Amino acid sequence: FKQMAISAPAAGLLIFIMMLFFFRSAPLVIAPMIVAMATVIITMGTLIGMGFPVHIMSSMIPIFLMPIAVVDSVHMLSEFSDRYRPGMDKKQLAKDIVSGLYQPMLFTTITSIVGFVSLNTADIPPVKVFGSFIAFGIAFAFVLSITFVPAYMASLSDKTLEKMAGKVHGNDEGNSLLARLLRLFPLFTTRYNK
Repeated sequence: FKQMAISAPAAGLLIFIMMLFFFRSAPLVIAPMIVAMATVIITMGTLIGMGFPVHIMSSMIPIFLMPIAVVDSVHMLSEFSDRYRPGMDKKQLAKDIVSGLYQPMLFTTITSIVGFVSLNTADIPPVKVFGSFIAFGIAFAFVLSITFVPAYMASLSDKTLEKMAGKVHGNDEGNSLLARLLRLFPLFTTRYNK
């Protein structure tokens, strides 16, 4: 229990810090964190509510679900932050992003669910419970990601989104440090291809 109480929040904090570093917008990063927290709370609450004990195997569920739950949200946020420009219709952009990413996210979600449900073939009951509840959590995170995250993105104020766009794209998109570094890679690989 001590390990779960330390590891799960530490994993959440690490994920939050990494997303904050990449997206440079705390209001934008809050959405996947809400999805992750809700997924862990609902999944663990369902596990306990159904009478299953929290033991060494089921205590790992939050650690597994934290990163898995934010994956779809991160894809949508990445697409949103790349495509958003001041003055754009953010609701339409959110709809376009969901329609474009829905099918690939659905397939990866189904693949992950099948992988964890396959643990039910084991003869060890705690492993079966672990696999089943991780699969449930993945499905729940997917539903939250395609409903809550686009609504959250569309509800952000124009001021917040303009600030985010300024940080992500900079004043001159092609002159940021990252853009300059990335332009060096093709030169290096073509020049020293051997």
